[in-house]
Amino acid sequence: MFRIIKDGVSLGMTESPTYIKAADNGCFVLCPAPEAQGIAFEGVPYHLVGREAMEGVEDVLLEGTDAGAEIVKTTGTGGIMFVTLAEAGSIDAVTAAEHAELFAEWAYPVDYKTGQIRRYGGKLYKCVQDHKSQADWTPDTAGSLWSVTADPAEEWPEWSQPVGAHDAYSKGDKVSHGGKHWQSTVDANVWEPGVYGWDDVTEE
Repeated sequence: MFRIIKDGVSLGMTESPTYIKAADNGCFVLCPAPEAQGIAFEGVPYHLVGREAMEGVEDVLLEGTDAGAEIVKTTGTGGIMFVTLAEAGSIDAVTAAEHAELFAEWAYPVDYKTGQIRRYGGKLYKCVQDHKSQADWTPDTAGSLWSVTADPAEEWPEWSQPVGAHDAYSKGDKVSHGGKHWQSTVDANVWEPGVYGWDDVTEE
């Protein structure tokens, strides 16, 4: 079993790496491991560090690992599998936030991909746009790059103005705003509570 590592972060694991090299016409072709310049993983070509250079692709490391140990680790902590499922949208945001310790802390400079989830300031944030992180682009301030996920400790989190479809509220979402509690009545809700798309459900 091999782990594929990019910028210190595991992209995934594979039993049989798909080895590639650059052909004379600039295309990537399959080849035996000894001739390889890189690998293809999930349809994306990567350059293997230490091999002959490949233009226009990112570097990765290929690290041999004990498949049995990885399975035990995943079963014991839910780490790899849980994070993978959460980032794929198969685990709801509230459940993910209840296990925030399984997610890596946000850091910089790191190349983040859309869908990745990281911890910052005690909350989980989902990347909504591919980017390389910078010190002043923290998830809590960079609304065009990160969207906060649900915090299980807050049933009625403070409403914040969505900046696009990626952080719009879904039907049934709960927020507090203007001293009242509101519940969204529509999907893709970007309106302010009291204007449209929200029911005032403040308890008397």
